[in-house]
Amino acid sequence: MTEVVRIFGCTPHQADQWARGAKVSVQFCGDSQCQEAQGASWVIDAGLGPLQAKRARLRQLRAVGVKSVLSASTTATIAAQRQWLGDAMHVIGCDPLLMLAQGTRQTVVNASDEDRAWLGRVWPDRTFIAVQDTVGLVFSREVLPIINEAVNFLHQGLPPEEIDQAVRLGLNYPRGPFQWAELFGWPAVYWGLAAMHDMFGPRFRPHPWIRAQVGSSLAPVED
Repeated sequence: MTEVVRIFGCTPHQADQWARGAKVSVQFCGDSQCQEAQGASWVIDAGLGPLQAKRARLRQLRAVGVKSVLSASTTATIAAQRQWLGDAMHVIGCDPLLMLAQGTRQTVVNASDEDRAWLGRVWPDRTFIAVQDTVGLVFSREVLPIINEAVNFLHQGLPPEEIDQAVRLGLNYPRGPFQWAELFGWPAVYWGLAAMHDMFGPRFRPHPWIRAQVGSSLAPVED
């Protein structure tokens, strides 16, 4: 019998990206369908923010008996989860940047050897590299500040295509900052920076231009 993993917090297209190469059935569920996860051995929470929505979804999943979650999140989000989840739910942090990027075969996780063995069975074409750190090692701490800084250069009159090319050539990255932002969406960029700003201070304050790109999707979410 094929193992079924439920995925929340993303679009159907993103769910298909997560399912690419998986040896289990990754089934998309809308955020209002948490009841569908009842009895599931694993759930993927692919949402990147806001923090209140992440917390609410995890509480709903915990209420229907979900014990294990593979979470794509920012460092600040995972840290906040640990403050109130305790031992009630087992959360593995997984870098979404590397899970969704085409052609990437290595993914950073904060997971035990046992968990990485399970991940290797689910995605046998990938190598899972363990880091004893919270999630967001690449996406939050590396890519988001580069995107934020790139917006400053945009405001100085440099076209985004030239900024992307400079980063690709200068840092040997597969994409430039604006290409990363379009891949994940400006809401994910904004909420990731906002979460890091709340925890680590002004270095991660989102540029006002990024907030403007997100617009009405910044409506507050009740916790």
